[in-house]
Amino acid sequence: MRDFDVCFIFGCHWLCLSIVVSISAIFSSRFRGAHIMRKTSFALSSLRLGKIELAVTALILGAAALSTVASLPIFRFGVWRDGEPNVIAVFALGAMAWLWGGYLYYREGLAKVPLTVAACLLFAVWCSFTSLFAHFPVLSFLGSPQLGEGPALFFCWSGIMLLIWASRQRRPALRTALIAAIFMILYAARANRLSAHSDFSLFGFGDYIGVFAILLPALLYCLSQEFALPQRVCHVVVLIGYGLAVLLSLDGNNQGAALALVLSAITWAVMTTLFARGKPTWQRAAIWGAMVAVVVLPLCIMAGLWALGQNIDSYQEASLPELYPRLYSMVSRALMMKLTAYAFGDGGAWTYLLGNGFGHSLFYIQNYLPFSGQSFLYPNWDVFYRDFVHTHSIPYEVLLSGGIVALALYLIVFVLWIYEAAPQHRAIVIATALGYMAVISIWFEFASLVPLLALVMGATLRHSGDPSRRWGLVIWPHRAWMGAVLIGFVLCGSAGWLYWQNRGLDRTLFLANANPLNGLVVPDDGARGGISLQRALLDGCRPLAKQDSEGLKNISVGQLDWCKGLLQQARREIDSHPNSTLVLAYLVLAAEFANSSADAPPASKDIQQVLRNNWGDVAELLITVAPHRIDVLVTYFSYLAEADVSDETRQQGARILNAFSREYPENPIVLWFNGQQKLNDHSRQRVFDGLTEMIAAIEKYHLERFIGLPDDVLAKLQKVRDELEGSQ
Repeated sequence: MRDFDVCFIFGCHWLCLSIVVSISAIFSSRFRGAHIMRKTSFALSSLRLGKIELAVTALILGAAALSTVASLPIFRFGVWRDGEPNVIAVFALGAMAWLWGGYLYYREGLAKVPLTVAACLLFAVWCSFTSLFAHFPVLSFLGSPQLGEGPALFFCWSGIMLLIWASRQRRPALRTALIAAIFMILYAARANRLSAHSDFSLFGFGDYIGVFAILLPALLYCLSQEFALPQRVCHVVVLIGYGLAVLLSLDGNNQGAALALVLSAITWAVMTTLFARGKPTWQRAAIWGAMVAVVVLPLCIMAGLWALGQNIDSYQEASLPELYPRLYSMVSRALMMKLTAYAFGDGGAWTYLLGNGFGHSLFYIQNYLPFSGQSFLYPNWDVFYRDFVHTHSIPYEVLLSGGIVALALYLIVFVLWIYEAAPQHRAIVIATALGYMAVISIWFEFASLVPLLALVMGATLRHSGDPSRRWGLVIWPHRAWMGAVLIGFVLCGSAGWLYWQNRGLDRTLFLANANPLNGLVVPDDGARGGISLQRALLDGCRPLAKQDSEGLKNISVGQLDWCKGLLQQARREIDSHPNSTLVLAYLVLAAEFANSSADAPPASKDIQQVLRNNWGDVAELLITVAPHRIDVLVTYFSYLAEADVSDETRQQGARILNAFSREYPENPIVLWFNGQQKLNDHSRQRVFDGLTEMIAAIEKYHLERFIGLPDDVLAKLQKVRDELEGSQ
């Protein structure tokens, strides 16, 4: 690992230690006694801002609300070209929020902080701590490249929320942010209808707009409150917001979000009526009921998806499942949950407490893919075609990545939001919290949605001018805000490092270089487990393996050089990080190039030869990296039977097969190729045993999921075995 990566990990560790110390100081200060409360009674819940300070605050909050703009084609780079600039923009703006907020609070001396913000910060700290135990700590701290969901993003969430809450009484700052957020959602909906090749498009698929739309009614409500509109007018604005959000979700083909918005609207109407006319007892019951519901709802959805994943059997020899389309979407999520859950079993009891690391979902889905029960020859759900970096359920992703404590802290943030909401905002807060929780339990969110969520939360939390009303404000000591500066610098460093890392893996930038060979510098992605290099490698080389000689005429020299450069970097990283997930990607490419067209041009054959020369050495690592994915070695084991293969290569293949045979003796691929080896033996008993193993691979263990077989192969094998048994 390079010195920079070591320093980066050390910085993450130092961040965790420093923030934990700060949190301890925060909560110890709260219980120092009545004299502390008297001493801090002058602390303000809203910052005093001059004109320049107000302008800077409005600029930071407005830019955070507009961070989705980073996904425009003009800003794109990296591997996940529309998502990575999004993550970097939010990290940079989160850093600004912490640095600027730290300065403002330092100037004030002392300040009150809602428990919601404190819980959000504690959630980020805990996830930073658990990241130290992940397979790839840097990846866990930064989150997946496409979405950025990890401790760094959670620090951005708490920092932006705190700055919004503290500057809320300065109307120009909050109005600017709210108008920018509403514009961003409406623009995203408009861009959703543009061609993917348009210079004004955002993301490559449309249903993301449903997740953004869930916050639109609350944003419109907060804006109407900022302009002090009459209550009836505010109600009309909210109803218009819900209607528009439902239409936007349906237009984006996100029926789940539309249904959640309808239920959220009903909840808002009921709560508005109750808090306006209901008895105080009923109102308190509604508040506590909502706090329970915001916890129970995602848990029930997780339980339902879990049960669906365990019980459904959608295996069939067809490219599409015979399922209702919306149910198919739920099956895809249920199967991802089923696959990633195996990480808890393999990781041991501690993974339930500490999790398995943020950003690691892709690795678990890839590793445990055979357990899905699907056919590898006729795949009928899209994980075979796309590299998932998320399980499409944020509460479950938090549980998988950070453990039970992380999930509890995450849900507590929303519980406290409902508890600490200002009385006049409580109806919209309850409706938004439940609607948002329903949507994210079956979907993921881009990093740029987090500033919008922080905006709604910060704008609706209660303020207290009376220091005797200790309803949840935490008094933070003067020195605690040194931690804000530390967080800001770490987020700045993270954004800068990601920018450099992702640009180095950008194929478009490489191909645009006038002299590509001299410009190829592929960064080491080992600190992140090779997650971006893996994607770049597959996207850059797979098309070359699938082209015939005529199709390869349209492939530029730059594309060939790009593939060769990535293969060289992947081989170096595999040598230095034998547990890298690049092992799996390398073997997939080796198999695809081995099956490529026989009349492929010399350039393609050169890549094929490079892969073949390292095939066995990389294959030996598979049993430690992804032991359940022996399916990627089917072509390799078949290749060993060719006449021109050296004895040394065959012996290496036999060692690999024996290693898998010892660990997984009932695996159908192991049984099949073990049986084939025994067929060449001089012992009749060994031949009989080989036939028995090959028959068992088909009859008992569904070999047809992995290898295409003639319809009569089983009958032929049984016939030969019966004849052999009768002749003994």
